[in-house]
Amino acid sequence: MAKPRKPKNEDASNKPENSGPVVRHQKLCLSIDLDKRHVYGYTELEIVVPEIGIVGLHAENLGIDNVYVDGEPAEFEYYPHNYQFTENESRWCYVTSPITAADAAGSAYISALERELVPNLLINCYKSFKTGGEQQEQPVLENGVQQASGEIKQNVRLVRVNYWVEKAETGIHFDGNVFHTDNQIRRARCWFPCIDDTLQRCCYDLEFTVAQNLVAVSSGNLLYQICVGLDWLVNGISYDFSSSTNVCVILLGLFFSIRRNIKGEGKLSSL
Repeated sequence: MAKPRKPKNEDASNKPENSGPVVRHQKLCLSIDLDKRHVYGYTELEIVVPEIGIVGLHAENLGIDNVYVDGEPAEFEYYPHNYQFTENESRWCYVTSPITAADAAGSAYISALERELVPNLLINCYKSFKTGGEQQEQPVLENGVQQASGEIKQNVRLVRVNYWVEKAETGIHFDGNVFHTDNQIRRARCWFPCIDDTLQRCCYDLEFTVAQNLVAVSSGNLLYQICVGLDWLVNGISYDFSSSTNVCVILLGLFFSIRRNIKGEGKLSSL
């Protein structure tokens, strides 16, 4: 005679997984001073905070001023990667031929990639998370009907990081009277804090304040241009499609617009 099966624990299946943070939307506001080679501003991330209450971002060659979670000051820890001293020199002691040299170089490269995967800007959202969690434990009524107990709610917070670029060595470059970004793999982190992973995708809004005699070019859609005083121009750019951080690019310099007639329409188009 077959034994009766034990019912599955439905409560365990309804528990959310303790996965990492997920960015829903990110806004980037920067002021770029081409003469002084200075870049500073802030970024805001609408982010789903994991159960642990800690959000990990990637940031390299940046100076972190302060961090806010839902408008309140938040604790954070920043660990800049120092590749010069973290390199394991022992692997080079066994180099005796081109083959072993190639093996050692490959090992060093893989180790560097593995280190880059680890977030180095840790933001404590636990206080806000605990408050939100306590509120979520209370019964929620909508139109007099209590929500099902198995419905999982996401803890979404607005995280703001005020920062400046310390070193324009990689990912961001000044070349004479031209400024440009270079978002090769995992280099967006060198000019704004983010989750620098190709699997992490969201929509972006970018706002750049530059001198009025300069032209800012980006791959997004230009939403607005606002003059601030006599010397500065604010450019608002939007990426209304979900993508990874490498889509955010900017080129700044003494460019000019070429206008031509569109064939058959008699309209003007800016290039």
